[in-house]
Amino acid sequence: MKALHFISHWTDQACRYVMVLFMGLAFICTIYQVFSRYVLQSSFVMSLMSGANLAGFNFPWMEELIRYLFVWVVFLGVATVYKLKGHAHVEIVINFLPKVWKRRFAILVEAINVVFFALLFIKGLEMLKITNGQLSPSLQLNMAYMYTAIVACSLICFVHAVSFLLQDLGVNRVKKEAGKHAAPVQPETIG
Repeated sequence: MKALHFISHWTDQACRYVMVLFMGLAFICTIYQVFSRYVLQSSFVMSLMSGANLAGFNFPWMEELIRYLFVWVVFLGVATVYKLKGHAHVEIVINFLPKVWKRRFAILVEAINVVFFALLFIKGLEMLKITNGQLSPSLQLNMAYMYTAIVACSLICFVHAVSFLLQDLGVNRVKKEAGKHAAPVQPETIG
């Protein structure tokens, strides 16, 4: 159980670093695209450098790269937000449940999440087989690289969900065992 929590923690940390790297790269590419379109190809710059063809500094494949970087950031972000338990959920029903049922409901939710992420992982692998060999228009990248984001997200979320489920089950087991090992209460005698 500790090993799974360790893997969950370090996977989350790795996701955060990759997201920052991809967002930074997407930001730099976006700034360059804006600069090359609206500054280098502006009428003012063209009049200053008459005869110079600056169209070679505009890279159309960069838009596709930015799009794919954002796809990866979104899917890794899903995993990070899931780790933080930050996704939207309805709490109004849970708030009215007794503590025992709240714990049971939390276990049920995590069990459903484990099954969902396992199915998403399997379906993601099927999508990889279908898209393998298809090339992106500008970058000529294998589209399986883009759909790997779904597989990675589902696998990471699966690890987090199993970790949460084991944690919830462990909390319940520890409380039950603590209740079993408690010293029996002796009746008070009047006298």
